[in-house]
Amino acid sequence: MNIARIAPLAYSPGKLEYFSFIRGGIGADYHQNPEFYIFPNNDLLMIWSAYDFDECSNDGILLYSISTDRGMTWTNPQVYLADHSSGRMNLRLLRLRNTSRALMFVTCMLMDEIQVDPNRRVVTAHSNYFKCRSRFYLRQSTDGGRSFEYGQELAYQQITGGRELPGLGCFGMLDQVMELANGRIVAAFSFLDPARSDLQGSGFASQHWTAVCLYSDDQGQSWKRGGEIHADIRLGVSEVQLVEAAPNQLFCLFRTTSGFIYQTHSEDGGESWAVSGPSALPSPESMSRMIKLHSGNLLVVWNNISSTSQHPRHPLSAAISQDHGKSWGEPRMIADETGTHQLSNHGVVQLDDGRIVLAISHYHDTRPMSSDLDVAIFDEQWLLHQR
Repeated sequence: MNIARIAPLAYSPGKLEYFSFIRGGIGADYHQNPEFYIFPNNDLLMIWSAYDFDECSNDGILLYSISTDRGMTWTNPQVYLADHSSGRMNLRLLRLRNTSRALMFVTCMLMDEIQVDPNRRVVTAHSNYFKCRSRFYLRQSTDGGRSFEYGQELAYQQITGGRELPGLGCFGMLDQVMELANGRIVAAFSFLDPARSDLQGSGFASQHWTAVCLYSDDQGQSWKRGGEIHADIRLGVSEVQLVEAAPNQLFCLFRTTSGFIYQTHSEDGGESWAVSGPSALPSPESMSRMIKLHSGNLLVVWNNISSTSQHPRHPLSAAISQDHGKSWGEPRMIADETGTHQLSNHGVVQLDDGRIVLAISHYHDTRPMSSDLDVAIFDEQWLLHQR
């Protein structure tokens, strides 16, 4: 399948390099939500969503591309997963340390049907999230993630604590999965909480989201439910990011409508959580991404501007914490935009030689609307450089 040819990229130590990876309208109107996975031989896999009209389209698929030279050249995109009957999909991959095993978590989200004007290529009626349903699947690999078994469904009741939306089900997704130093696997979910939402409503104002971690101490064979993460503000908690700041101690950032990224922490590997509150990072209602670097410092990439709405989602900035998230250094701008264009919904990974690869959904809010996938490549030296 000849979807696109990906042009070669470049890496310059101590500098920021920025590229257009694939344009919206090539293969699909929108390319967004990139995720990375590193194979045992250090090949780099990028997986992202591709869809037409709107992110709630049930015809969305997952595309992938592989780099065998640390992100410089990439294979032409191909289809990774597609299942129209199950709706759009969210995917997280985890390779277990010191083994040939890997886990694939798939969230299938059957969306309430959107309505579109195909001539103008615009959405005329959006999904009602209270009518959307999610199913969760876990698949396992014994060859480092090259292939996976069929897998099993995870009971959504364990994620929601038994709470159900009207019509028997839940709507949510897996935000992140990680392996701790002691081998525990922690999977962070966010879900539309019927106990905290206005079930008679239909719009965003009626929604309230809660987060929870499932954890496994037997390499994913069985799971226990940890404590919930709450934010007593409009819409609640979404898009959770976790790092292990110290052995069995987790630091968490998540998206809110407060004008700031919120934070919390766990001292027991995700079994319980402290009361959440605003971090020092201003933000609109948009995604942040956080990873722990090889140095032990934390990296966060986010829209560095305070807003209680989803706009503006620019500029896109990065900052380093050298004290496990207690404070953040001076932000460095990766890219900027104007108006209602967006730089968001990104994925980030650090490779074995220290370079950092960041893939970014670049939305163009002009008709016909579309989303490119951009890539930035830099390193910690560039982040810490004193200007």
